[in-house]
Amino acid sequence: MSPRTARYGPGSAAAERLLEDLDHLDPGAVAALAAAGGGVTGTAPDDPDVAARDELRGRLREIARQGSRLDAVRAIGDEVAEWASSTAHWFPAGVAATGDSTKEIGPRMAAIPIVLDAAYAVVLEDLLADWELDLLLAPWELVVGWPLPDRPGARRVEDDDGDAGEADNPDDALWGGADGDDDPR
Repeated sequence: MSPRTARYGPGSAAAERLLEDLDHLDPGAVAALAAAGGGVTGTAPDDPDVAARDELRGRLREIARQGSRLDAVRAIGDEVAEWASSTAHWFPAGVAATGDSTKEIGPRMAAIPIVLDAAYAVVLEDLLADWELDLLLAPWELVVGWPLPDRPGARRVEDDDGDAGEADNPDDALWGGADGDDDPR
């Protein structure tokens, strides 16, 4: 385990993977994450998922404190802040100082809430309920993929017959059904 990940607690391996993925996101993926946050160019602020994530964010500090993970949350938050203020990962040497690179900072700043949701979720995974993980990680999963190793009982949705079962498709877990009728897209 690298020194960077040793600070993230039991979710260190997943945190390292998330940060590695973050370092390699292209501008389109960053814009998609920013849009999921309920900003001016994103999902409507009154969207139930946006409102629910906002409410859950208000409780994450207390969850981290109770689980003795405040230092881990701060550490991964610092990594996200460093990523948000840098365009060096997207541009080769000699190009980073051009005017084009500065266009990428705005979307990164807009994506911060969703990126922090995902980062905090992997650090606090064992302290969060499955529905809380799903809520925090849904935008990240749609754009980048599920960042956590499989967990027994996780990602369960109600089937068309009303029974709980594993989602065959990650979108089914987000939109409530495999038939597509509940899919608002």
